[in-house]
Order: sequence, then structure tokens, then C-alpha cells
Amino acid sequence: MSLSYEYSIGSVRAKEKQLLSRADIEAMLVLKDIPSLISFLGDKGYPEGESIDEIIKNSRRETIEYLFKIVPDESVFNAFIYPFDAHNIKSVIKGLLADTEFASLIMFPNTIDSKAIETAVKENKYALLPETFSAAAEKAYLTLAHTADARLSDAYIDRACMEAQLEAAKASKIEFLIEYISADVFYKNVKIAIRASLSDAPKDYYETALLDSLDGFDKKEVTAAALKGKNALIDYLSAKDIYKCSGAVEEYKKSPAAFERYCENYLTLLAVEKCKRSGNTAEPALGFYIAKAEEFKAVQIIATGIETNAEPEIIRERLREIYG
Repeated sequence: MSLSYEYSIGSVRAKEKQLLSRADIEAMLVLKDIPSLISFLGDKGYPEGESIDEIIKNSRRETIEYLFKIVPDESVFNAFIYPFDAHNIKSVIKGLLADTEFASLIMFPNTIDSKAIETAVKENKYALLPETFSAAAEKAYLTLAHTADARLSDAYIDRACMEAQLEAAKASKIEFLIEYISADVFYKNVKIAIRASLSDAPKDYYETALLDSLDGFDKKEVTAAALKGKNALIDYLSAKDIYKCSGAVEEYKKSPAAFERYCENYLTLLAVEKCKRSGNTAEPALGFYIAKAEEFKAVQIIATGIETNAEPEIIRERLREIYG
């Protein structure tokens, strides 16, 4: 059957009815143990699993396999999948160098088979990897092997990933996806700069980790402010209005967790605004992918709260906006 976006939109609209609602979230907050949470999720259509992590892993696979079946072009999801590839490359490199098991760390979905990554690293044949990651993977391996600097090693791959995300979004020509990924990458760079300023990272690190050309983000100015310390960087970022950056920075002053929550909420609400009632191409399917990703985070936060005997009010404060 030749797929069309008209078909995918109709399918997604029906599937959205299975998303967890705010009422479902509230119901989970009063559960007392993990078996009760697992049972609740089963009643809501989640797949079986021995643990919350396994259930989410299985549900993530189900979600991407479903979406791949209903959209005419699977590549529209690449901008979301590349971070999984980046994670897998880092896991393989660290596992091989430390001679430790890494197969259990491989994440799905991905665009690069983990065996290809393993072969590329073991045999020094990085051309086996897609061009988006090949040079970065080699630099990451050499950096970790010769300096043991895991942060700098990761920076090469993370930067390549962000560049690939932006390229994939632009290639899609989907306005929402371009806006969403641009905002996501912007905030990733902000977080990188803030964390680096807290640890007195050298200028060379910012040169490696931060993107050169990003709307609303001047790498030279950010680096100069960060090298003066966290407070100088926060003052600089507080004046930025793009993607509501000034509001995010105000949240950071409360706590890094509040900052993370603000950024994620911004992205989720953008998806709700642009995708939930859209009839344009892949937007509804992209929105559903984002909805499930945020749903998984909510389940993980609630599970952690249950395991630590946190009060429902405390767990609620940690939760993000949901799409459903």
C-alpha cells in the first residue's frame, strides 16, 4: 500500500486517544509501589516488562515501529533519532576502551547499527559510519584513549549530533520541525556553556563543544562570558529573548532542575501548539512521537518518586507538561 500523510494523520488522531491524560498522571501519583504502577500501565495499553525501564524500552520500540509504518518518509524522524546514535557511539567507544560490556547500553531507535559502530572503532575504519558522525567518532576515540578526558570526547560526538539534527530538520522542509529542533539545539548549547562555566573549562573546550552558527547564540560572546564565570554568563543569557531564554535563565537561578523543566515544557507546548490540531504533512506524527517521549519521562519520574517514597506533591513538582 502506498502511504500518504492523509492516512498517517487519521491513524495518529485515533492513536492519540491512548495517550496518558492529566487524570492518568494524577492517578499514578497516588500509587504506592512499582507493581501497582506496572499494572496501571498495562491497563493503559503499555507492553509487558519486568521493570519500568523494560516497559518503557518496549513501548518506545512499539511507538517508532508504528510511526515508521504509517508515514511515507521515515527520515522525518532522524532529527529525533540522532541523539540515540550519539549515545550508542559513546557507549561503544567507552566500552571498548575500558574492556567492559556495552551491549545492554545500546538504545533504540537508531540509524546506525551498533555492530557497524563496533567494527569502525575496533578496526579504525570510521568511514564505515555515516559522514555526520565518522570524523567526530574518531576524534572522540583518540581523545579518550590518549587523554582520558571523557567530557571532551563526548563533546565531539554531541556537537556532530546537534549539527546533524539541524541539517535533518532543514532537509525535511517542515516548518515545525525546523523550529523545534532549532530551539532544542539552542538550549543544549546554553546548558553546555553553563555546565562548562561551573567547572572552569578552558576556552578550547567551548570551541569544540559549542556550535559556530546558531540563531540567537553568538559563540564568541557566550564563550567570553562563560570564561568570566557562571554569574557573568547568566547575566549575559538573561538578556536573550529568543526561545524565551530569559525566562529559562530565571528558572536556572532557582535550580538546574527547574531550568531543565522549563526548557522541556517550552518544547512540549510548542509541539502541542503546532501539531495537535495540524493537518500538515508529518506534523501530527512528529507530535505523537514527542508526546510519547514526554510520557515516558513522566512515568520514569513517577517511578523514581515511588521508589524513594517521595510525597505526591514533590513528584508533581518534577513533572513536565504532557501532550495528551
